[in-house]
Amino acid sequence: MVGYAILGPEAKASRASGTFRRRVFWLLPHDRDSEPDGLYAKSAPAEAVDPRTLEPRVKGYKTERSEGGPPSAAMQELGIQLPL
Repeated sequence: MVGYAILGPEAKASRASGTFRRRVFWLLPHDRDSEPDGLYAKSAPAEAVDPRTLEPRVKGYKTERSEGGPPSAAMQELGIQLPL
């Protein structure tokens, strides 16, 4: 697990269980950070989102960056190479 958010009482319940009190974010052993040339080298899982798009009460969404696109200008300026 890399993070979670506790949702407010007005959050919509999960269709599967009827309860949904938090959002949980995690990486799996086959994700891009552990296997840069693996299954997700040029894409991301269907449920993946760019963490920079997360805000309270707002669903995250995919971006070119989260799909394996080029690093941001800030990352390039700092010399940070993907995958992290």
